[in-house]
Amino acid sequence: MKRKLLIAAGIALTLAGCGSTQNGYSGAHPVQRTTTNEMNTIVFIDHNLNRTDITKSFLGERVRDTVKVTLDRSGISNTATGQLEVWTMIRNRTDYDLQIEGKALFFDANQAPLMDESMWRRVYVPANGTAIYKETSLNDRAEYFLVELREGR
Repeated sequence: MKRKLLIAAGIALTLAGCGSTQNGYSGAHPVQRTTTNEMNTIVFIDHNLNRTDITKSFLGERVRDTVKVTLDRSGISNTATGQLEVWTMIRNRTDYDLQIEGKALFFDANQAPLMDESMWRRVYVPANGTAIYKETSLNDRAEYFLVELREGR
């Protein structure tokens, strides 16, 4: 009888741990899915490239990082014609070549979208190497940007 009670209690605690939430998501989900995107940032929308998973259980939190790529440096500047140019250096942390796709969205002084969105552009990043993603706005009203990165499809 005591054994059955202990087994039932163990199952209940395990299920309670699995049902824990992380900012509204249950189980293990990338922390990045619950954060808002700020202006002038570069985000990974493919969470298999770079993410942090937090799983909560009755034993505490378990943190697991997945890191295929990181961003070494990033910057913005204005071209001679007044357009906004954004760039970032992508570092491949794996032992194999990766294809990364980037897209830039540009915003005006009021942070309103300019409908000045680039197409997805592919960048090849060699194993344990770096590559540069660079994009320029189409008009001179752009003052803010948001770059989205995903693994090539």
